[in-house]
Amino acid sequence: MNIIIDEVLQHLESSLSAEFDYSNVHNSLDFLFRKSLNDSLTDNSKVALSSVEAVLEKVWESLHTGSWADASDDMRKLYSHASLLKTKLLLKTANDERMLKKTIKAIDMGLLMGNAFRNELTVAATLLCKALQQTFIEHPVKLCNNSKSKNNSYAFHKIGDHIPTLHQPSLETFLRDYLKSKKPIKITGSMEHWPALNKWKDLNYLIKLAGARLVPVEIGSSYADADWSQKLITLEEFIKIHVVQEGEKPTYLAQHQLFNQIPELKDDIRIPEYCYLTDVDDVEPDINAWLGPKGTVSPTHYDPKNNFLAQVLGSKFIILYDPKWSSYLYPYDDKFLKNTAQVDPVTPDLSQFPNFSKAKATHCILKEGEMLFIPSGWWHRVESLSVSFSVSFWWM
Repeated sequence: MNIIIDEVLQHLESSLSAEFDYSNVHNSLDFLFRKSLNDSLTDNSKVALSSVEAVLEKVWESLHTGSWADASDDMRKLYSHASLLKTKLLLKTANDERMLKKTIKAIDMGLLMGNAFRNELTVAATLLCKALQQTFIEHPVKLCNNSKSKNNSYAFHKIGDHIPTLHQPSLETFLRDYLKSKKPIKITGSMEHWPALNKWKDLNYLIKLAGARLVPVEIGSSYADADWSQKLITLEEFIKIHVVQEGEKPTYLAQHQLFNQIPELKDDIRIPEYCYLTDVDDVEPDINAWLGPKGTVSPTHYDPKNNFLAQVLGSKFIILYDPKWSSYLYPYDDKFLKNTAQVDPVTPDLSQFPNFSKAKATHCILKEGEMLFIPSGWWHRVESLSVSFSVSFWWM
């Protein structure tokens, strides 16, 4: 373990000694951060840690004032840089598992809130997780799918047809019959070479590999609800408290770029070759993770990009609507929710949304090892029928 810690400290040193200037952020923050760095070079590690935590707290407050979209790039860079320094200072006293986990949390805060030094932070987290694996003690983690929630035998109004299914269609067939015509299709047989199909069935694998990593989760039935919220939690806590047992509120790791944060997990998946049927050169798809218990729901919405939703663990029930039915789904007027429907197709209020009765849906159950192509602009509602781990690939 000490060898790995020394390797991480050496890895961080060059970035911490680089020239920088944060005076355009705020002179007091620039001064305080410089003081933290200077103190870290002496025996004042405790004083330096206190100073850098003060920097992180002030930057956090700044980043959470107003809209996240308007957050200062310089402030986010300073947050990343300060997180690097905090990592170094914590590692100087990281002689047990508890301190290692605290250090990994500091790194993840830099990755999640910052915008710089991503390689340095990512490599440091990977190495420290390897150190934790040396002391990992496996405890049985059993999936609990005996949910008390309502069953999923829905009687939809004009549910429409099942989405067609093809087994390993050729690139030419997919391009001609589905991509160009913007029609959804379920594809089987194209994920058989994914290591994740076997590895992710054992949740202990995820806990051992990345249980100490900090991830954002959504709390509540739908992001469109007033009581919906978010929080940061370790992957181990999320799996043990919210995935394998049923909590009071659905808790969902949703639309998170987990594979950028934890590249070791990306080794277990493969980008579908269909995603490369694009006119945009050298652009990799946006890859997001979706992990949660039975009953998690993504409300009816559309995305501006094409989407392959790949089901690795469990199953999901998916309802889709052609963009031609958009007005009948009553999108929100709010600019942040304009791609989300007000009407719930499971329990539609036809007195409030009378034109919804004119919309015709298609649907499917997406099972392990299957992928669903959702063309850009197509509305879709997604509900987990069991503990579920999905991967989405968004591409133009």
